[in-house]
Amino acid sequence: MQQIKSSMLKRFLPVLACLLLFSTARAQRKNAAAFYKAGLSYKSSSNYNEALNSFAKAVLADSKFDSAYVEMGNIYSAGGNMDMGVYNYNKALEINPRYTDALIGLGKIYRDAKKIYDTAIIYFNAAEQLDKNNKETYYALAWIFNTKQEYEKAIPYAVRSLELDNTYKPAYGELGHAYRSLKKYAECIEQLKKNMAVSVIDVALLYSGYAYIELNSKEGAMQQYEGLLKLNEKMAGALKKKIDAMPVPGGN
Repeated sequence: MQQIKSSMLKRFLPVLACLLLFSTARAQRKNAAAFYKAGLSYKSSSNYNEALNSFAKAVLADSKFDSAYVEMGNIYSAGGNMDMGVYNYNKALEINPRYTDALIGLGKIYRDAKKIYDTAIIYFNAAEQLDKNNKETYYALAWIFNTKQEYEKAIPYAVRSLELDNTYKPAYGELGHAYRSLKKYAECIEQLKKNMAVSVIDVALLYSGYAYIELNSKEGAMQQYEGLLKLNEKMAGALKKKIDAMPVPGGN
């Protein structure tokens, strides 16, 4: 009888151990989720030190908690500690190589802080391959290529950003800048006409007006001014000054 009990005990010990491990892991994940939730609450109230402490506890409880690493990366990079930002974003990517927020976070660090634009492009391109519906990723690429004076490359990214959100003003800025830098004023007008057929945005009218001025079309520029005046008087005033400075036809 004793031998049977001993045999049964040996048989169930591994099962019991597995159950204990499962129970412990489940409790750790639950604790990690609670720490993460607390971190988000601290972050929303701008208590960043406590937020970092909570996110750090989350990854101690669950070393695979990629979202907690991204949140720490966001806080560190926003606070100017770029090395810690890079470290935490990379930790998230070790866990989940397809985590677009981590890729975008790294792209922003290399674009804005380190100004290593080719590296930033790599990260933003990787994010774009995973998520083709993020207007900010396309805008970021347009901005970088404009900064690198590679204006032809900037245009399709700005256009795509506006396809996703036709009201996204930063993308209009990059689109207008690229066309003006290339002196492609007629193409600029045609593209902005397509955008304004969807929705009329003040920045689109402004850049369209500038393009008409460069083409010496005062009539076209005035049409943009009149439309702009209804939306943004300050922008309209800036455009009107340039229109008024246009040379008079036939003048000296």
